Amino acid sequence: MSIDDISKEEWDKVSNIKHYQGIVECIALIKDRLGSNGYAAYLEGNIWKYLYRHKNKEENIQDLKKCQWYLNELIKYREEL
Repeated sequence: MSIDDISKEEWDKVSNIKHYQGIVECIALIKDRLGSNGYAAYLEGNIWKYLYRHKNKEENIQDLKKCQWYLNELIKYREEL
């Protein structure tokens, strides 16, 4: 399964969670506050976190999708440098 195979509803559970929304998205605030190296490290940390713990959770596919989201964000970020 690729990212293209994920339904909008499934993807929203990972990338568009209502309690994460505000005037400014939290991820944008983190990127702004941490700067270049800090933001990349933050993304990498979340990749490891979700990859590491997915085996121990009932909703393990959701954690893998979260891992994938952070990996995609890191790739996008690195490509923009």
